[in-house]
Amino acid sequence: VLRRYKLISRHFYGNIILFSAITALGGRNMLAMSDTPIDLFIPYFAKAGVPVAFLVPTPTGYEKSIMDATAPVRQLLLDARVHNYEVQGQGPNNKVLVPAHFVNYSDVTDSIASLYRPVTKMGDPRIWFSNLRRYCSPCNLLAIVVIDKELYIFNLSKPEVAAGIRYNGFAASIIQEAAHREWAIAEELLNKLRVIHRQGFLRSITPGDPGVGDTLENALGISRNNSKAPDYKGIELKTTRLTRNGNKRATTRSTLFTRVPDEGMSYREIVEHYGKLQMPRGGTIERLQLYETFRCSRPNAYNLLLSVDANKDKLDMLHQGQQRREFVSSWQMKNLREALLIKHRETFWIKAVSESYDGVEYFRYDKVLHTKSPNTSLLAPLLETDKITVDLAAHFKPDGKWRDHGILFKMMPDDLPLLLGEPTEYIL
Repeated sequence: VLRRYKLISRHFYGNIILFSAITALGGRNMLAMSDTPIDLFIPYFAKAGVPVAFLVPTPTGYEKSIMDATAPVRQLLLDARVHNYEVQGQGPNNKVLVPAHFVNYSDVTDSIASLYRPVTKMGDPRIWFSNLRRYCSPCNLLAIVVIDKELYIFNLSKPEVAAGIRYNGFAASIIQEAAHREWAIAEELLNKLRVIHRQGFLRSITPGDPGVGDTLENALGISRNNSKAPDYKGIELKTTRLTRNGNKRATTRSTLFTRVPDEGMSYREIVEHYGKLQMPRGGTIERLQLYETFRCSRPNAYNLLLSVDANKDKLDMLHQGQQRREFVSSWQMKNLREALLIKHRETFWIKAVSESYDGVEYFRYDKVLHTKSPNTSLLAPLLETDKITVDLAAHFKPDGKWRDHGILFKMMPDDLPLLLGEPTEYIL
């Protein structure tokens, strides 16, 4: 089954659809039990650009009326602002009911989705649909899409539903409606950005580099937070300066996502072990710090480098000694692919002109590059060729307090189409 997914990834840009299949399979092996090959349907959802997650009711779960809400299902519901399992309490009193619909040959049958976390088993997220047994059998392949915060379930194991998708029937019309609603959100955001552009230069609400993004989010009415979820109804906003004080700004790398290692030394231990006592810019007291870029091609000033382990599907951080390289930490590539898809399933890369008056910076937001569905299968080769690099930025203050800016996976703007596809450009 995994071989099929790898073959598909050569022909379709990696997106949340392919990711959903691989993640669920790698977790509880749920999709491996499917009686219908998932690769038969990936092209239809991919072409429409519709976020989708897949479920397979196992025989045991079917009998007990229990299905795990896998990571792709949870992310789908979170992005669509339907439900956030992370803040949900355990037990029946915290159960959430959401309208749902089973897609048939020419109509839909209404249902209710029950979203809950049981008191037992660490509160693992669950999902179940009323009257599911009338709609499917164990091991059927189910696809879930969201339209206006309501769930639509496609039983892809049913020949009549599968035919409706393949031959532009009723099921295909539901997918097209979902695609239309997806575009409606992007159009809504574009219209708001055009209004902000017509307001001219806006005074920065935050000094320094964060100002360009903070000022735009403030104008859009978005509260600043540290969430890893996209900023605007499932769309990530990445805002940079085109110019500063009338001069074209030097091109800098764009941050794709942040992710601490999954194994080996922790972020803090890396700095403790390999950091150096150095004088910070503008400082008067040395501090233990590590501010450096990591790449696969060569060690950095700390004798640290990256290495892709294709056999184990990992990205390793190694220390280059005099005679050999030693393991430091590693990331599971599946987690990096997940981080990329969560952060950049759909992104607006917004460019601003910057001017300063009396020591205060002002921004006018002029251009948008719109990308969707990153090609996750290229993440490893782009790391191996240094198209994607990793920045570690952290230090211990003289009083011993820890400060970090995250472990940042970055890419030059001109290289972004290699990962994210050719963007659609809008001049505001």
